[in-house]
Amino acid sequence: MTAQLTHEGTQAKTTEQTASASHGRLREACHQIHLTIQEMNYAARRVVELQAPWSVDKQWHSR
Repeated sequence: MTAQLTHEGTQAKTTEQTASASHGRLREACHQIHLTIQEMNYAARRVVELQAPWSVDKQWHSR
């Protein structure tokens, strides 16, 4: 069992797989953060449109 753990091929393969899996999880986390920020920006913009229509539509008073 000890020989397998110290064998270069096995060790490199394990490290490569772990790095690859870790990279995938990091990419997914970044994607989720990006989507959350987009949603928050949209929500903030809609609140401003509803509460202060003059800030987005110069003709709001004539409607």
